[in-house]
Amino acid sequence: MQAQNKLDKLMAQFSIVKKASMIAVVAVALTAASTVSAQGPAPSPDAGAAFSVPASGVMIATSLLVSFVALLKN
Repeated sequence: MQAQNKLDKLMAQFSIVKKASMIAVVAVALTAASTVSAQGPAPSPDAGAAFSVPASGVMIATSLLVSFVALLKN
């Protein structure tokens, strides 16, 4: 009977700690959400960056192709 009583106390303490930690997390989240930071405008894109996305796509496709060939050779 005493073991069950100790277990009940331990579970109650764990529950209190769990509730307190959840309240602390919610309080921190609400505090962080309430602070509004004024952000500057987004920077304008670079003038010569028109081919950056296709070049990146080509690099990814080449990497995948080389990996696939290496996988098939193995």
